Amino acid sequence: MNPVLSSPLLAIVRSLSFGYLNLFAFGFFFPFLFMAMSVIPMGIIERVGTSRNASTLATLVIIALVVTATYTVMEVIRAQVLERMGTVIDQRLTKICFDAFNREKKHAGGSPTQALADLQTTRRFLGGPSLSALIDAFWSPLFVIAMFFINAAFGFLILGLLAFSAVMSVATHYWVADHLKAAQRLDGEANEFGLAVSRNAETVRVMGMLPWLTERWYQLHRDGLGWRGLAQHRAAQIGLVPRMVQNGQMVIVYGLGGVLFLEGQIHLSVLFVVLMIMMRAQGPLQHIIANWSSIQSFWLAARRLDALLRGIEATPRPMALPAPTGALVVSRLVGGPPDMDKPVVNDVSFTLRPGRILGIVGPSGAGKSCLSRLIVGIWKVRRGTIVFGEQDLLHWDPDELGRHIGYVPQDVEFLPGTLAENIARFDPAATSEKILAAVELAGIHDIVRGLSDGYATRLGGPGGHTLSGGQRQRVALARAVYGSPRLVVLDEPNSNLDAGAEQVLGRTMQRLRDDGAAVIVVSHRVSLLGFCDDLLVLNEGVVQAIGAREQIFSRLPRFRDPVPSGPAPVLDLARTGTGG
Repeated sequence: MNPVLSSPLLAIVRSLSFGYLNLFAFGFFFPFLFMAMSVIPMGIIERVGTSRNASTLATLVIIALVVTATYTVMEVIRAQVLERMGTVIDQRLTKICFDAFNREKKHAGGSPTQALADLQTTRRFLGGPSLSALIDAFWSPLFVIAMFFINAAFGFLILGLLAFSAVMSVATHYWVADHLKAAQRLDGEANEFGLAVSRNAETVRVMGMLPWLTERWYQLHRDGLGWRGLAQHRAAQIGLVPRMVQNGQMVIVYGLGGVLFLEGQIHLSVLFVVLMIMMRAQGPLQHIIANWSSIQSFWLAARRLDALLRGIEATPRPMALPAPTGALVVSRLVGGPPDMDKPVVNDVSFTLRPGRILGIVGPSGAGKSCLSRLIVGIWKVRRGTIVFGEQDLLHWDPDELGRHIGYVPQDVEFLPGTLAENIARFDPAATSEKILAAVELAGIHDIVRGLSDGYATRLGGPGGHTLSGGQRQRVALARAVYGSPRLVVLDEPNSNLDAGAEQVLGRTMQRLRDDGAAVIVVSHRVSLLGFCDDLLVLNEGVVQAIGAREQIFSRLPRFRDPVPSGPAPVLDLARTGTGG
């Protein structure tokens, strides 16, 4: 199938074809109204100048005012309809684009910020003056026909000027296209870099990195400005000749008109009409040339947006599946970060039944966090399978599956919203009972009591309340256990917890186990591993040992006691050297 004809963006625009066709037909009347406004002054000059009749003058002035008012009202109506149609396009695409970019980013090669900017660029073009100029440019031949009726010489003159403007417009497109692409790419990189610096502003300031990062950001920003400036300079160069022709067309018209007048072919009053029609006929093309960079930006944005929509259409729609009740079965799993060719996890297999707690241990860089991300579906599996409740994770609708999974990442961040909203995962159907149940299960009543606004305390964003590292992990635990998930994955959930909070975390894990949930915990602290039923030892992405907690501890020379006492030591598997 022709990719242009199957364009999802084109299909959305096609769904509004009735409105666009009406606007297109609407544009047919603009040339006639404008020519009427141009002819009336000529009538005043010829008729009133000859008859000196006040009633004739009043009649012509009234007709001119009516025609001008009609023309103005029609322009306003067209602008309002275009704006509304642009809003409809925005409403149909905004949620789709935002959802798609935060769910799967491989289809468009950009960022969520870039996707929304592309959407705004597309909406502004499809609902703005540039599209009106294109419609007017289509009807410009009517002015050419009118000029031929006045005199063939004027017809050929305006035809030549319009053809010249069109050629220069196309030349401008090819002359600046590569420069605009480079400018937009660098602008995107500068924006992403700036956002990354803002997210780490405190660390950046403390470590004295801000001047260097500012210089790095400015280099990207400056390079983007340079490419954009070069594009504008080239566009100005190629537009110099059309501008000279435009500014000199009055001289050309008067010169040609003078010759025709001397030959007795026209009246001098006709020159006023010819000049107005000629300027109006070239107006749309001159607008296109002057705003070519915005039209080029629309074209690039529409292509990226269309690529994103194609990716959405190509994604299969999973069938709704029942809540998982069986074991988590990981078989021959291979995977890693999307941007790495070499997998981090290699041939990992294990089975975790409901009501069991599996601890994953290993030295730094062993692939523990990577394994947890693969299990919960953050990263795609390259080979192998993950079956949860008799169904492969790939067969699930991600949103439906997510409601049965709880996850605490290593780096916890909260979205702009209240404490209650963050705990409830921003579920619009959340109830106080479910939120309180999650708080009670995670044991964070002390955190809530310590906040001045309690559950209404704002988190995340520039004005949000700042929680300590340990508080963030505990609140993230409450978010993870909200809604009684069947699988809970905790990635270093105790890295910022003291001994008391760690005991609360251990009790939460035990309660989840007693409720029939399958729990996976990644930790270096043996005190937390004492709450586990089974242990999996991972080293360089490969399973070195797996089995009951007591069995694995007995194979580690430093930890014979299944539940070590005293301060929580760090499990150093790199030096203990467990075997498979």
